[in-house]
Amino acid sequence: MFERFTEGSRAVLGEAQELAMELGTRDITAGHLLYGCADDREATAGKPLNDCGITAASIRILLPRGSEQPAGQIDAEALRAIGVDYEGVRAAVEETFGSGALESAPDRRVRTGGSRRTRFTPEAKRSLELALGVVKELHHDRMVPGHLLLGLLRLDNEFVSRVLEQSDTTVAALSAAVLAGVSTEVKPKVR
Repeated sequence: MFERFTEGSRAVLGEAQELAMELGTRDITAGHLLYGCADDREATAGKPLNDCGITAASIRILLPRGSEQPAGQIDAEALRAIGVDYEGVRAAVEETFGSGALESAPDRRVRTGGSRRTRFTPEAKRSLELALGVVKELHHDRMVPGHLLLGLLRLDNEFVSRVLEQSDTTVAALSAAVLAGVSTEVKPKVR
């Protein structure tokens, strides 16, 4: 499947993967793929999204952080039961490092060994399949980032829908803009 991907499409997948890992998850979701499309500088995906006011930064803000991030809830009672004075530890840390130091500290409990391979969620895989379907429907021989975006728009994903809704953009309008860019960029293959 990936042999049809242009360098730009591979860059979208790379951006999605990097962001997923940065946000503390191994799962590449439809939202991460949308981020990769918006971060793309080429006319088939990034430009139509940016023209609608959808940027990589606006998508990143909406993406949830991974489950490996700190939960934010400290059970002081449980710590006291094993002999740890949480409030005493907090006071000492804040005295040394300043107020709020524990809240801004990275979680060091994250596993450092083992595999950090990312994987596509079933929805993200489905969007890639839909993108491949678009390539076939349009009789194109390669997949550009716009095809990936069209696959996401066909997915009917809650996150993608929310991003579009927040920018007052419809699937139909964005799809038309993307199709125009894709048609200019990629010519149908000769049979």
